[in-house]
Amino acid sequence: MAKKISSYFISSLLLCLLIAIPLHAQQQDRRHYASADRRNQANKNNKKKKAPEVVYPLYNGVNVGLDLFGIGNKAMGGDFLSSEVSVDVNLKNRFFPVIEVGHGQTDTSNDYGTHYKSSAPYMRIGMDYNILYKKKFKNYMFAGFRYAMSSFNYDIEALSINDPVYGGIINNPNQIDGSYGGSVPFVHKGMEGSMKWFELCGGVRAQIWKDLYMGWTIRLKYRTSSSSDKYGDPWYIPGYGKYSGNTIGMTYTLIYKLPF
Repeated sequence: MAKKISSYFISSLLLCLLIAIPLHAQQQDRRHYASADRRNQANKNNKKKKAPEVVYPLYNGVNVGLDLFGIGNKAMGGDFLSSEVSVDVNLKNRFFPVIEVGHGQTDTSNDYGTHYKSSAPYMRIGMDYNILYKKKFKNYMFAGFRYAMSSFNYDIEALSINDPVYGGIINNPNQIDGSYGGSVPFVHKGMEGSMKWFELCGGVRAQIWKDLYMGWTIRLKYRTSSSSDKYGDPWYIPGYGKYSGNTIGMTYTLIYKLPF
């Protein structure tokens, strides 16, 4: 009888082992997969925490800028002097509608004795697009456009020059009477002109201290329409540059973000 009990006990023990071992293995597998799932979920959560989506409100402030390039150009011996103020609004950190108002002037003579003078305001209006709008840092890279215009008066005067051969003062030989020949005086002041043009812009803006920024903009300028006086074309257009075909310009701006 004891042998039978021992036999049943051993048989039952073996049966339990046969059942328990696979169950234990299945349980271990479940724990392994559950642990792996938790790790995967934790990694996903960490990734989400590391790279949250940047969402900006519609309004992000107003920026006021002062162009330094036009002032520096004259200080370095250039023929033109311009001063310009810009105001833009930051929308969604992506769109920057902007208006730029300036004043340009020149008072110079060329090597042939022709004196040119002009002074007038100009205005641009347009939009910049921040290519780095998803970035958290406060630096910007822009692409944009402007529509610009200027209406101005200008003076052209043929000055007397030194005779390079015999010395002394002579009339300007570049102003010739087409009917009777010889030099004629050429003095026309207060002539009127205007120009409208389109600009494609690209540039950067970097934070230098708190709400103070500095940046530069390259401008490709395309003339759309212009008018000039019957006595002569203007030599310089405020805000545009030399009166010629399409041209290129630059601004280097100090910018302050207003505290509201």
